[in-house]
Amino acid sequence: MNTSPALRSVSESIRQRMGKLSPAERRVARILLSGPPTMGLESSARLAQRAGVSGPTVSRFVANLGFTNYAEFQQALREELSARVMTPVEYYRKYRDSQSSSDLLSGSGSILGGIVASSVRGLDPEDFGRAVGLLAERRHRVVALGGWFSHFVADYLAGRLQEIRTGVGVVPQAVSHRVSALAELAKKDVVVAFDFRRYERDTHDFARAARDRGASVVLFTDPWLSPIAEFADALLTAQVVGPSPFESLAPTVAIAEMIVTAVAESLGDDAVAHFERFCAIADSWIAAWPDPGKQPEPRAWLGAHRTY
Repeated sequence: MNTSPALRSVSESIRQRMGKLSPAERRVARILLSGPPTMGLESSARLAQRAGVSGPTVSRFVANLGFTNYAEFQQALREELSARVMTPVEYYRKYRDSQSSSDLLSGSGSILGGIVASSVRGLDPEDFGRAVGLLAERRHRVVALGGWFSHFVADYLAGRLQEIRTGVGVVPQAVSHRVSALAELAKKDVVVAFDFRRYERDTHDFARAARDRGASVVLFTDPWLSPIAEFADALLTAQVVGPSPFESLAPTVAIAEMIVTAVAESLGDDAVAHFERFCAIADSWIAAWPDPGKQPEPRAWLGAHRTY
Protein backbone atom coordinates (compact mmCIF):
# COMPACT_ATOMS: atom_id res chain seq x y z
CA MET A 1 0.00 0.00 0.00
CA ASN A 2 1.73 3.17 -1.19
CA THR A 3 0.21 5.90 0.94
CA SER A 4 2.26 9.08 1.16
CA PRO A 5 3.88 9.80 4.54
CA ALA A 6 2.01 13.12 4.51
CA LEU A 7 -1.29 11.27 4.81
CA ARG A 8 -0.22 9.30 7.87
CA SER A 9 1.62 9.96 11.08
CA VAL A 10 5.23 8.86 11.46
CA SER A 11 4.18 6.32 14.10
CA GLU A 12 1.52 4.85 11.83
CA SER A 13 3.99 4.60 8.95
CA ILE A 14 6.44 2.74 11.19
CA ARG A 15 3.79 0.29 12.37
CA GLN A 16 2.56 -0.44 8.87
CA ARG A 17 6.06 -1.12 7.54
CA MET A 18 7.36 -3.08 10.53
CA GLY A 19 7.11 -6.43 8.75
CA LYS A 20 9.17 -5.16 5.81
CA LEU A 21 12.09 -3.81 7.85
CA SER A 22 15.37 -5.61 8.45
CA PRO A 23 16.10 -6.85 12.01
CA ALA A 24 18.39 -3.86 12.62
CA GLU A 25 15.81 -1.41 11.28
CA ARG A 26 13.15 -2.98 13.50
CA ARG A 27 15.35 -2.15 16.51
CA VAL A 28 15.18 1.52 15.48
CA ALA A 29 11.42 1.21 15.02
CA ARG A 30 10.90 -0.29 18.47
CA ILE A 31 12.97 2.44 20.11
CA LEU A 32 10.83 5.13 18.46
CA LEU A 33 7.51 3.42 19.22
CA SER A 34 8.26 2.54 22.82
CA GLY A 35 10.05 5.73 23.86
CA PRO A 36 8.85 9.34 24.20
CA PRO A 37 7.72 10.92 20.89
CA THR A 38 10.58 13.43 21.05
CA MET A 39 13.22 10.70 20.78
CA GLY A 40 13.20 11.00 16.99
CA LEU A 41 14.21 14.64 17.30
CA GLU A 42 17.65 13.62 18.57
CA SER A 43 20.53 13.37 16.12
CA SER A 44 20.68 10.31 13.88
CA ALA A 45 23.92 9.29 15.61
CA ARG A 46 22.25 9.43 19.02
CA LEU A 47 19.25 7.43 17.77
CA ALA A 48 21.59 4.83 16.25
CA GLN A 49 23.43 4.56 19.58
CA ARG A 50 20.17 4.06 21.49
CA ALA A 51 19.08 1.30 19.11
CA GLY A 52 22.52 -0.32 18.97
CA VAL A 53 22.77 0.01 15.18
CA SER A 54 24.94 1.85 12.70
CA GLY A 55 24.29 5.30 11.23
CA PRO A 56 23.57 3.90 7.74
CA THR A 57 20.88 1.67 9.29
CA VAL A 58 19.04 4.76 10.54
CA SER A 59 19.34 6.30 7.06
CA ARG A 60 17.90 3.16 5.44
CA PHE A 61 15.13 3.13 8.05
CA VAL A 62 13.90 6.65 7.26
CA ALA A 63 14.20 5.94 3.53
CA ASN A 64 11.96 2.89 3.96
CA LEU A 65 9.37 5.20 5.56
CA GLY A 66 9.35 7.29 2.39
CA PHE A 67 11.55 10.20 3.50
CA THR A 68 14.49 11.45 1.45
CA ASN A 69 16.71 12.10 4.49
CA TYR A 70 16.77 12.26 8.28
CA ALA A 71 16.03 16.00 8.30
CA GLU A 72 12.80 15.45 6.39
CA PHE A 73 11.87 12.66 8.81
CA GLN A 74 12.43 15.00 11.77
CA GLN A 75 10.37 17.77 10.17
CA ALA A 76 7.46 15.36 9.70
CA LEU A 77 7.84 14.28 13.33
CA ARG A 78 7.76 17.92 14.52
CA GLU A 79 4.59 18.54 12.55
CA GLU A 80 3.06 15.36 13.97
CA LEU A 81 3.86 16.36 17.56
CA SER A 82 2.39 19.81 16.95
CA ALA A 83 -0.79 18.37 15.44
CA ARG A 84 -1.13 15.76 18.17
CA VAL A 85 -1.49 18.37 20.91
CA MET A 86 -3.66 20.82 18.94
CA THR A 87 -6.69 21.85 21.00
CA PRO A 88 -10.22 22.20 19.57
CA VAL A 89 -9.92 25.99 19.92
CA GLU A 90 -6.64 26.03 17.98
CA TYR A 91 -8.22 23.83 15.31
CA TYR A 92 -11.18 26.22 15.05
CA ARG A 93 -8.87 29.24 14.67
CA LYS A 94 -6.76 27.46 12.06
CA TYR A 95 -9.92 26.71 10.09
CA ARG A 96 -11.02 30.37 10.25
CA ASP A 97 -7.58 31.56 9.11
CA SER A 98 -7.56 29.22 6.11
CA GLN A 99 -11.23 29.62 5.16
CA SER A 100 -11.78 30.57 1.52
CA SER A 101 -14.67 32.49 0.01
CA SER A 102 -15.89 29.44 -1.95
CA ASP A 103 -19.38 28.15 -1.30
CA LEU A 104 -19.40 25.60 1.54
CA LEU A 105 -22.08 23.43 -0.03
CA SER A 106 -20.28 23.03 -3.35
CA GLY A 107 -16.91 22.26 -1.80
CA SER A 108 -17.83 20.07 1.16
CA GLY A 109 -18.75 17.00 -0.87
CA SER A 110 -15.41 16.71 -2.58
CA ILE A 111 -13.50 17.36 0.66
CA LEU A 112 -15.49 14.76 2.59
CA GLY A 113 -15.17 12.28 -0.26
CA GLY A 114 -11.45 12.90 -0.35
CA ILE A 115 -10.83 12.26 3.35
CA VAL A 116 -13.00 9.14 3.30
CA ALA A 117 -11.13 7.79 0.25
CA SER A 118 -7.76 8.70 1.79
CA SER A 119 -8.68 6.93 5.03
CA VAL A 120 -9.76 3.77 3.23
CA ARG A 121 -6.59 3.72 1.11
CA GLY A 122 -4.48 4.16 4.23
CA LEU A 123 -5.89 1.14 6.06
CA ASP A 124 -3.44 -1.67 6.74
CA PRO A 125 -5.01 -4.87 5.28
CA GLU A 126 -3.51 -6.93 8.10
CA ASP A 127 -4.99 -4.71 10.81
CA PHE A 128 -8.32 -4.66 9.00
CA GLY A 129 -8.30 -8.44 8.75
CA ARG A 130 -7.42 -8.85 12.43
CA ALA A 131 -10.25 -6.53 13.44
CA VAL A 132 -12.76 -8.46 11.34
CA GLY A 133 -11.53 -11.79 12.71
CA LEU A 134 -11.88 -10.62 16.30
CA LEU A 135 -15.37 -9.19 15.79
CA ALA A 136 -16.58 -12.27 13.91
CA GLU A 137 -15.57 -14.67 16.69
CA ARG A 138 -18.96 -15.38 18.28
CA ARG A 139 -17.52 -17.30 21.24
CA HIS A 140 -16.35 -14.03 22.73
CA ARG A 141 -18.29 -10.92 23.70
CA VAL A 142 -17.71 -7.55 22.06
CA VAL A 143 -18.04 -4.25 23.90
CA ALA A 144 -17.58 -0.84 22.29
CA LEU A 145 -16.83 2.49 23.91
CA GLY A 146 -15.84 5.98 22.88
CA GLY A 147 -15.21 9.48 24.11
CA TRP A 148 -16.98 12.81 24.15
CA PHE A 149 -18.26 12.60 20.57
CA SER A 150 -16.84 9.31 19.35
CA HIS A 151 -19.18 7.34 21.61
CA PHE A 152 -21.83 7.97 18.95
CA VAL A 153 -19.79 5.91 16.47
CA ALA A 154 -19.20 3.21 19.11
CA ASP A 155 -22.95 3.01 19.61
CA TYR A 156 -23.52 2.84 15.84
CA LEU A 157 -20.96 0.06 15.33
CA ALA A 158 -22.37 -1.99 18.20
CA GLY A 159 -25.93 -1.50 16.94
CA ARG A 160 -25.02 -2.81 13.51
CA LEU A 161 -23.11 -5.77 14.92
CA GLN A 162 -26.08 -6.63 17.13
CA GLU A 163 -28.11 -7.17 13.96
CA ILE A 164 -25.82 -9.97 12.78
CA ARG A 165 -24.41 -11.63 15.93
CA THR A 166 -25.01 -12.09 19.64
CA GLY A 167 -22.90 -10.89 22.56
CA VAL A 168 -22.39 -7.25 21.55
CA GLY A 169 -22.81 -4.28 23.86
CA VAL A 170 -21.95 -0.62 24.40
CA VAL A 171 -20.19 0.72 27.49
CA PRO A 172 -21.75 4.05 28.59
CA GLN A 173 -19.44 6.83 29.70
CA ALA A 174 -20.52 6.79 33.36
CA VAL A 175 -17.83 5.42 35.67
CA SER A 176 -20.19 2.89 37.27
CA HIS A 177 -21.01 1.38 33.86
CA ARG A 178 -17.35 1.14 32.90
CA VAL A 179 -16.42 -0.53 36.16
CA SER A 180 -19.27 -3.01 35.70
CA ALA A 181 -18.24 -3.75 32.11
CA LEU A 182 -14.65 -4.40 33.17
CA ALA A 183 -15.78 -6.73 35.94
CA GLU A 184 -17.75 -8.80 33.41
CA LEU A 185 -15.00 -9.05 30.78
CA ALA A 186 -13.61 -12.50 30.18
CA LYS A 187 -10.35 -13.55 28.57
CA LYS A 188 -10.43 -13.19 24.77
CA ASP A 189 -13.44 -10.85 24.84
CA VAL A 190 -13.03 -7.92 22.47
CA VAL A 191 -13.01 -4.22 23.34
CA VAL A 192 -13.54 -1.76 20.48
CA ALA A 193 -12.25 1.65 21.54
CA PHE A 194 -12.77 4.95 19.70
CA ASP A 195 -10.21 7.54 20.79
CA PHE A 196 -9.29 10.71 18.92
CA ARG A 197 -7.15 13.82 19.36
CA ARG A 198 -7.46 15.26 22.85
CA TYR A 199 -7.28 11.58 23.79
CA GLU A 200 -9.36 10.75 26.84
CA ARG A 201 -7.77 9.24 29.91
CA ASP A 202 -10.75 7.12 30.96
CA THR A 203 -11.00 5.48 27.54
CA HIS A 204 -7.28 4.66 27.67
CA ASP A 205 -7.53 3.32 31.21
CA PHE A 206 -10.49 1.10 30.33
CA ALA A 207 -8.69 -0.33 27.29
CA ARG A 208 -5.48 -0.86 29.29
CA ALA A 209 -7.34 -2.63 32.11
CA ALA A 210 -9.22 -4.77 29.60
CA ARG A 211 -5.94 -5.75 27.90
CA ASP A 212 -4.45 -6.68 31.28
CA ARG A 213 -7.46 -8.96 31.87
CA GLY A 214 -6.73 -10.82 28.62
CA ALA A 215 -9.17 -9.05 26.33
CA SER A 216 -8.26 -8.08 22.77
CA VAL A 217 -8.40 -4.41 21.76
CA VAL A 218 -9.49 -2.98 18.41
CA LEU A 219 -8.72 0.73 18.16
CA PHE A 220 -10.30 3.36 15.90
CA THR A 221 -8.19 6.53 16.04
CA ASP A 222 -6.76 9.44 14.05
CA PRO A 223 -3.43 9.59 12.14
CA TRP A 224 -1.58 10.85 15.23
CA LEU A 225 -2.55 7.71 17.15
CA SER A 226 -4.18 7.43 20.55
CA PRO A 227 -1.84 6.11 23.28
CA ILE A 228 -3.98 2.96 23.14
CA ALA A 229 -2.17 2.13 19.88
CA GLU A 230 0.78 0.96 21.98
CA PHE A 231 -1.07 -2.21 23.01
CA ALA A 232 -3.95 -2.50 20.50
CA ASP A 233 -4.31 -5.78 18.61
CA ALA A 234 -5.78 -4.05 15.55
CA LEU A 235 -5.34 -0.41 14.59
CA LEU A 236 -7.79 1.42 12.28
CA THR A 237 -6.91 5.04 11.54
CA ALA A 238 -9.03 7.66 9.81
CA GLN A 239 -8.52 11.25 8.69
CA VAL A 240 -10.35 13.86 10.76
CA VAL A 241 -9.60 17.14 8.96
CA GLY A 242 -12.80 17.99 7.10
CA PRO A 243 -14.64 20.99 5.63
CA SER A 244 -15.62 22.54 8.97
CA PRO A 245 -14.10 24.00 12.14
CA PHE A 246 -14.82 20.68 13.86
CA GLU A 247 -12.98 17.43 13.29
CA SER A 248 -14.91 15.00 11.12
CA LEU A 249 -15.98 11.49 12.12
CA ALA A 250 -17.34 10.74 8.64
CA PRO A 251 -14.30 8.63 7.61
CA THR A 252 -14.49 6.69 10.88
CA VAL A 253 -18.17 5.91 10.27
CA ALA A 254 -17.28 4.73 6.76
CA ILE A 255 -14.59 2.39 8.09
CA ALA A 256 -16.97 1.10 10.77
CA GLU A 257 -19.49 0.24 8.06
CA MET A 258 -16.78 -1.56 6.07
CA ILE A 259 -15.89 -3.57 9.19
CA VAL A 260 -19.53 -4.57 9.76
CA THR A 261 -19.89 -5.61 6.11
CA ALA A 262 -16.74 -7.74 6.31
CA VAL A 263 -17.90 -9.33 9.58
CA ALA A 264 -21.28 -10.16 7.99
CA GLU A 265 -19.51 -11.80 5.06
CA SER A 266 -17.28 -13.75 7.44
CA LEU A 267 -20.27 -15.03 9.43
CA GLY A 268 -22.10 -16.00 6.24
CA ASP A 269 -25.41 -17.83 6.71
CA ASP A 270 -25.26 -17.39 10.48
CA ALA A 271 -25.33 -13.60 10.04
CA VAL A 272 -28.27 -13.86 7.64
CA ALA A 273 -30.24 -16.07 10.05
CA HIS A 274 -29.55 -13.74 12.98
CA PHE A 275 -30.49 -10.69 10.90
CA GLU A 276 -33.81 -12.31 9.93
CA ARG A 277 -34.62 -13.04 13.58
CA PHE A 278 -33.61 -9.53 14.59
CA CYS A 279 -35.70 -7.87 11.90
CA ALA A 280 -38.74 -10.04 12.62
CA ILE A 281 -38.78 -8.60 16.13
CA ALA A 282 -37.73 -5.07 15.19
CA ASP A 283 -40.32 -4.75 12.44
CA SER A 284 -43.13 -5.43 14.87
CA TRP A 285 -41.99 -2.45 16.94
CA ILE A 286 -41.18 -0.12 14.07
CA ALA A 287 -44.55 -0.83 12.38
CA ALA A 288 -46.55 -0.35 15.58
CA TRP A 289 -47.36 3.28 14.74
CA PRO A 290 -48.61 4.31 12.33
CA ASP A 291 -50.21 1.14 11.02
CA PRO A 292 -48.76 0.63 7.50
CA GLY A 293 -52.07 -0.87 6.39
CA LYS A 294 -54.14 2.08 7.48
CA GLN A 295 -53.40 5.70 6.74
CA PRO A 296 -54.46 7.80 9.77
CA GLU A 297 -56.34 11.04 9.42
CA PRO A 298 -53.77 13.87 9.29
CA ARG A 299 -55.50 15.86 12.02
CA ALA A 300 -55.81 12.85 14.31
CA TRP A 301 -52.16 11.95 13.82
CA LEU A 302 -50.99 15.48 14.55
CA GLY A 303 -53.18 15.63 17.61
CA ALA A 304 -51.59 12.49 19.00
CA HIS A 305 -48.08 13.90 18.51
CA ARG A 306 -48.24 17.37 19.96
CA THR A 307 -45.06 19.23 20.74
CA TYR A 308 -44.88 21.88 23.40
